[in-house]
Order: sequence, then C-alpha cells, then structure tokens
Amino acid sequence: MKVDERKGPQAPNVGGPGAIQPAAGTASPSAPSATDQVSVSDTARRLAQLRAEVGDVSVDAVRQEKGLRAVMAKGQYSADLEDVARKLLREVLGGLLG
Repeated sequence: MKVDERKGPQAPNVGGPGAIQPAAGTASPSAPSATDQVSVSDTARRLAQLRAEVGDVSVDAVRQEKGLRAVMAKGQYSADLEDVARKLLREVLGGLLG
C-alpha cells in the first residue's frame, strides 16, 4: 500500500494501464529476489512484544478503567470483599501449586 500525504492511503496498482511490470529477463513477481530485505525498528519490535503480552486493548476497556478511576477518586467505589478474597486465594494457591 502506498501512502500519499495529500490523498491518504491508496491501493497499489496491480493490473491494467500504468501497472508496474517486471523488466524483461527478471524474476516473476511471485519469486522474491535474493536481495529483498525487511528491517523492523526496535520500537516496532517492542510494540509487537507488548501486544503479544497484553493482547488487543479495546476502547471499551479503556473507558471502563477511566470510569472506575473516576468513581474511586470520588470515594464511591466499594469492592465485593468476598470476591476479592476468593480471587486472591486462587492466585496465591495457584502460584504455590502450579
């Protein structure tokens, strides 16, 4: 895909008039040449690693967290203590047993 600053993303011209054709005597488009290379920046590598660890974060999840923060800031949040204790015990016992 080609990005043109003035027009935004544009689909590549795959066929028809004006399409890019290989020069005579070169490999076909389906056979990559030995000189093709791809480089990925350290930032892109780190971003991919974080996505793998965290997964996709939806907009709804971010909104819920912001809403929860606002409720907590006002002092209106009350947790279900039994649920918190149950989850804490599962995590601790799971760490010890497995």
